[in-house]
Amino acid sequence: MMYIQNPYFGFQAVNPGHHPDYFPHYSYYVRQVNPVVLLARQSVDVTGDRVPDQVSLLGQRYSPETVYYRQLYIEVVDGATQRRSTIPLPGGYNPKMQFFDFNGDQVADIYVSAETGGSGGISDFHLYSVINNIPRKLPVPQPLTITGQFQDHYRVSLSIREPNRTYTLDLSEKKSIYDQAGYYRNGKLLTPSNILPNAYSVLRPVDPDRDGVYELYGVQRIAGFYNADTIADVTSLWKWERDRWRLVDVNVRKRI
Repeated sequence: MMYIQNPYFGFQAVNPGHHPDYFPHYSYYVRQVNPVVLLARQSVDVTGDRVPDQVSLLGQRYSPETVYYRQLYIEVVDGATQRRSTIPLPGGYNPKMQFFDFNGDQVADIYVSAETGGSGGISDFHLYSVINNIPRKLPVPQPLTITGQFQDHYRVSLSIREPNRTYTLDLSEKKSIYDQAGYYRNGKLLTPSNILPNAYSVLRPVDPDRDGVYELYGVQRIAGFYNADTIADVTSLWKWERDRWRLVDVNVRKRI
């Protein structure tokens, strides 16, 4: 079975073996547009009535030759009423769909991630609740606001706004690399330079207290003089409380 996006009726299931003349609204789209295909499907109650629903992740490739999906969709079919809801999402690489309870209502929320494909290893993350068949987009935590500057003696001063913390990283292990590249001479910084923080490469559901309600664990990679010059990871732990994410913990791990 193949799913085709119909401009009149939303998503419809089409048997690819059927002649397109039997589907006058589909024939143009079948020939001109890459079909929407099924990427994942799971039976899980997301509407809150304790009846398993059919939840599918669908994607439309940019072209047959690429692994990039130009558009993603979540499709929910209510297990009790067969009511169908479709949620469009931005595209990406290697999309994944998971189910966790983040807000403590004992009903699974839908969590989708997709890689952006950039050199920074960044991914996009989407979170939805579908209680009573009403799709509700829940925000994901915004990346931490991270700034920093190189200093003399191969050091970096790193500041994180949200918890108002400052860290100092000793990067003397990179002395020979930085000296050869002309960034330092005899421990003296030759040109003022800022660090290059990235958005989340990881935003992983975790349940550290094992209460069945999940938090989100984020990882942001910090680059130095250039994007491939990774110097640290900043990790954060977020908990959903009172319709917002609360920052629980922040750590900085040096990477050489």
